[in-house]
Amino acid sequence: MKKVSQFVLLFICFGSFSVGASSYAEWKASRQTSYKEFKTQYQARYMAFKNKVTGKWGDKTALSGQHQYVVYSDDLEQRTVLDYENNEIIVESLSDEAPDVEQALLALQNTSVNQALANDPVLSKVAIKHASDSLLKSISDDSTLADLAKNNTTETDTAVVPPLLQKMGQGASDVPQSAISKRISRVRINLPENVFLKRASPFMPTAVAMGEKYDVDKNLILAIAQTESSFNPLAQSPIPAFGLMQIVPDSAGLDVNQMLNSKSDSPEASLLFQPKDNIGFGTGYLHLLDTRYLKDIKDERSRLYCMIAAYNTGAGNVASVFHPQRRKVMNPAIDVINSLSSEEVYQRLVTQLPYNETRVYLKRSQQRWLSIRLRIKDSR
Repeated sequence: MKKVSQFVLLFICFGSFSVGASSYAEWKASRQTSYKEFKTQYQARYMAFKNKVTGKWGDKTALSGQHQYVVYSDDLEQRTVLDYENNEIIVESLSDEAPDVEQALLALQNTSVNQALANDPVLSKVAIKHASDSLLKSISDDSTLADLAKNNTTETDTAVVPPLLQKMGQGASDVPQSAISKRISRVRINLPENVFLKRASPFMPTAVAMGEKYDVDKNLILAIAQTESSFNPLAQSPIPAFGLMQIVPDSAGLDVNQMLNSKSDSPEASLLFQPKDNIGFGTGYLHLLDTRYLKDIKDERSRLYCMIAAYNTGAGNVASVFHPQRRKVMNPAIDVINSLSSEEVYQRLVTQLPYNETRVYLKRSQQRWLSIRLRIKDSR
């Protein structure tokens, strides 16, 4: 009787495990399907809005991206571009008359980053719980609206809208058969050069905390964030990637969740637009590159260069630079890396990485890593 009871108990246990495993697998598959649907819908919204804007602005179309955020009026006749990379605010209108700069700046001052995210035509209702600054404060210093409005230059430009692009913006009926030229009136507001440190300062405590948690240099975290987004809290790209450190949910985001956060699914966009969480994911991924994917690179500076490149393009593409047969296999590549000096590793990366984008990315991030270290030191 005892043996029978033991058998029944084992049967129940294994049966329960099987049901649990099946439920978990179904839940995981559901989450993966949900993310794929989100990605498809996001990219569809991006293209639909791009086509709509292009029908109005033609070859001068501008959309929100990694280093800029673009706010359009409801009729798409006017826009304000927050250019975080070049430290300027640009107000433009499809008109012979100059746009109302003070009104545009006031709108930026009265709109929070969270409100902008919630109303974004591509992101679609990204809900953020934490408090946020205004759009104006996210890019500018403490200058008054009047001072900002004075520090401007006026320009004119022309947008050319070919017939096909007019069709995208207007629909299939009554499409003109010749290109249309539209006059653009532009006001460019230049921001102070030292605004960089002010823009980075809200994120420094998180960079310090995450750096200590994952044993990653806080200056490297900030350098990557600057290269990825110029500290644009609304950064997005159609890959899609989101937030300050441009986390791709089903790539770096999924790796960090699985290996460090004990989760099996990709992070949601709402989470990645919260600066603390975004920096946490970005730093976690740098930690994985340092301690797992590239851990056998002996020279710290060589490993740093490879980490920066891999953050942008993946460890496989970094491996292909050093592999004898240019394959994306890490162990033979690391043997070659360990036979080179750090300067030789850097030079090979910036000349032989598969994509020019990553070569430029490495140069900029390395330079900014050094620059941030000096700026933070000098500001103490």
